[in-house]
Amino acid sequence: MGQLTVLHFSLIAGVLITALLIGHLLRQRRSPAATLGWIVFMVSAPWLAVPVYLTLGTRKLATLPQPASHPFPAEAGTPLARLLASAGVPPPRSGNQVSWHHDGDAAWDELIAVVNGSTRTLDVALFLLRDDARGSRFMEQLATRAEAGVRVRLLIDGIGSLLLARHGLRRLRAAGVEVAWFIPLLHRPLRGRTNLRNHRKLVIADHARAWTGGRNVADEYFAADSEWIDLSFGVAGPAVADMAQVFAADWAFARKHTPETDDHMPAAVGMSTVQVIPSGPTLARDTLHELMLTACYSAQHRIWIATPYFVPDEALQQALVLAARRGVEVRLLLPRQSNHRLADLARTRYLRELVAGGAIIKVIPHAMLHAKALLADDLALAGSANVDLRSLFLNFELACLFLSTSDCEALASWLSRLNAMAEEYVSPPDRWGRGLLEGLVLLAAFQI
Repeated sequence: MGQLTVLHFSLIAGVLITALLIGHLLRQRRSPAATLGWIVFMVSAPWLAVPVYLTLGTRKLATLPQPASHPFPAEAGTPLARLLASAGVPPPRSGNQVSWHHDGDAAWDELIAVVNGSTRTLDVALFLLRDDARGSRFMEQLATRAEAGVRVRLLIDGIGSLLLARHGLRRLRAAGVEVAWFIPLLHRPLRGRTNLRNHRKLVIADHARAWTGGRNVADEYFAADSEWIDLSFGVAGPAVADMAQVFAADWAFARKHTPETDDHMPAAVGMSTVQVIPSGPTLARDTLHELMLTACYSAQHRIWIATPYFVPDEALQQALVLAARRGVEVRLLLPRQSNHRLADLARTRYLRELVAGGAIIKVIPHAMLHAKALLADDLALAGSANVDLRSLFLNFELACLFLSTSDCEALASWLSRLNAMAEEYVSPPDRWGRGLLEGLVLLAAFQI
């Protein structure tokens, strides 16, 4: 009788918990496919679905400290500017100097120059840091700056850098470097969700000069262009203050304290206007997704996208298809084969639709394209975010919107050189078995 009572109450508790979580699920913004998939999972296997949902199911973390923002009047600027202002994104900053890294050597040289040029503070946030040749040299430089009296803070993602050898971190800490993990693999449930990763790449010296973009710090990210193609850039000037605020919020969460405030605005040093666009679970809205949608619907002449993984949601896919149908040159630059086989499989349905709509798909045949960039008419965007569901809806990401003609031309020139070395994409046959496999992969991808 006692066992039946325990079973009875366990069943009631399970039903109540499942109902509460389904209610929580329905309040969050998700695709219909994702919502339906979670509901089916919870109803059919609640004792497995409940812990999985508690670990992976949340998409927004309202408890995280928000990066400081400086909204400007809604009546000012373009429709895109008003959209970003309404989301609390920091405004465009004029007076910056931007340097584009067109190959791995240039990226490495500026990275080391930023590190070695720091005199007061050096803040580093990386998704992936390895203890290979480049990574070890980079960490040695961090230790050297700390020993020279610079306050060095290193924030590394708990999953991206999971395999980083701990002896390297011990050397850093011994030199005085402050090291923090962003949502480690094993953590208390209230300290974030395991599926919410910090994908930002930021190195900031003295709150005045920054190195950022798509590169992590490991050998392959600085390899010759024939092996691994990536895009990063340096920024000096007022826009760096907004990057520093983003880092401060991430650091505060990792170290469990309130963000440090610094109202210092770097002096103008150039002619570029740059707007820093953070995106992720700290923000109520999906700012990068909204920006891309608006850019695609506003474009009149061209939409060029470079990304290693292309798994958009249906809204962004439809915006690209409609742009191609109305005569906009929609051009995607992708690796022929990326380092994630499932992402390559998931993209094929979207690419078939785009080709049918008139878009141009080009692939890099013998290299891993890891760059992330979008050019829509005279608007240029580059940073850490891929055009996939994880970057657009789950990860902590950072991109820069370049509003000066010189930067748009620089990115257009880089994309044109990339296009010249690419081949036409050949879609695999649309067979029944492949279509079923694509559907299963997409169903898993949409569970966010």
